[in-house]
Amino acid sequence: MTIDVVVYFSSLQKQTPSRKIDVLQAFADGARSQGASVVIERTYNVRPARLAVILGWPSQQQDGPNIRLRQAVVKEQKKSNNHVMAIDASTFKFHDTHGKYLRYSLNGVFYDTAEYANRNSDATRWTHISNDLGLHLHPWRSGGNYVLLLMQRDGGWSMKGLNPVEWTRNKIQDLRRVTDLPIVVRPHPGKKIDLSDLQKLNVMISPSKIRSLNDDLADAQSACVFNSSSGVASILAGVPLLVDDHSSVCWDVAHHDLAELATPQWFAREQWIYDLAACHWSDDESRRGLVFQKFLPFL
Repeated sequence: MTIDVVVYFSSLQKQTPSRKIDVLQAFADGARSQGASVVIERTYNVRPARLAVILGWPSQQQDGPNIRLRQAVVKEQKKSNNHVMAIDASTFKFHDTHGKYLRYSLNGVFYDTAEYANRNSDATRWTHISNDLGLHLHPWRSGGNYVLLLMQRDGGWSMKGLNPVEWTRNKIQDLRRVTDLPIVVRPHPGKKIDLSDLQKLNVMISPSKIRSLNDDLADAQSACVFNSSSGVASILAGVPLLVDDHSSVCWDVAHHDLAELATPQWFAREQWIYDLAACHWSDDESRRGLVFQKFLPFL
């Protein structure tokens, strides 16, 4: 008999007690509460199932037994016409610093190809999350003193193999052709990378480890990103955004040509934020089976 759900603790780098283990356990408990047969897999073996649940997604720049396990799970589930659920960080993590809400999707993590079960959502989830976290959708802003470049960490799946320093260097050169405004580069506040080449290009480097993203956005005329949740912060703050990657969650409410930032378009954002909020769930909601219920029609 085919198992309904396999939850892979082995998709984690470490299986010691942690929030990540709690997240996976919460989903397993929630699926069981809805009558599903559930197996928790701690080895690096792939088990046949209607739904395989992993935390994260395979990255081209990372390796290790848990990454290879994720790759094998994705490959085997696709081969057998079954499904993979990815649990990933919140797109509101710039504000939700404790990660209360996480993002759930089927068969991928890119917003333009994965199934998030969120199309044409109503305001319910956004109202709940915005009230809980104190998030707001601010009016579009006109004016500002600089263009903000939002760097991403090296090795993450969202960069699609691009080097973040190289992307930033090219973007600086492109901006010099269309604007005289100063450029502020905000490095990803996580893993430190060598910025010495960028410091030679007459830009300001934000001390992002001690300065908040909202502070960097406060006086920005516009912002640029490849594909990162920091773009969501820009859109919520009303700062016009340029996005390079069509897989970004911000694609539909952002510009795709640098020249457009001189006279930006004020996109309608209400349906966009309703749909985006509908991707996010707390551990408690997952434990109650609400996430499993949400995706059941797609399995």
